[in-house]
Amino acid sequence: MAMNPTARRHLIAQLQNHTMRREYVAYVEGHPTLPKGTWRNWLKLRDDELRQFVITDAEAKLAGDAAIEAITHYEVLTEFPLAGGAGIVSKLRFRLETGCKHQIRAQAAFAGLPLVGDRVYNRKYRENTAATSRIEIPRQALHAAVLSLEHPAQSNTQMTWTAALPEDMLKLEALLRTGRI
Repeated sequence: MAMNPTARRHLIAQLQNHTMRREYVAYVEGHPTLPKGTWRNWLKLRDDELRQFVITDAEAKLAGDAAIEAITHYEVLTEFPLAGGAGIVSKLRFRLETGCKHQIRAQAAFAGLPLVGDRVYNRKYRENTAATSRIEIPRQALHAAVLSLEHPAQSNTQMTWTAALPEDMLKLEALLRTGRI
């Protein structure tokens, strides 16, 4: 949160120049084909402005300013086989190069790795059928872990904040580690 217009401009410039570091940790269903990678997609807000969706390059050209390029780097931290061979949950670290509404959630779902607990982008939570197997958690398993930026008023002064996993995600990981999910 900027305290004055100069600080605001400085923070916006850091976002636009991709110098602000933002890292997240999430638990996703499935596992990426590569242990590290980058997702580059064009995102467009739905007309209701509540959800993003991935569009093709051609659609992005037609959409003009309504399409925003989203770049997310990911890395697999751990993989947890689910009980009874019901699949895998992967713990991933994401580093955002760009910043769009629901960027991680939309890109992960598009990549076939929807977030555990995501009732908007994970089809298993939207489809209310007995055959749908889903992990019960009250929210999407996504956590802002690191924010690092240059102080807006003190040149060359880097500031970094880290946040440990919250209790509900620690509990989820404990259940995954012990094979109780």
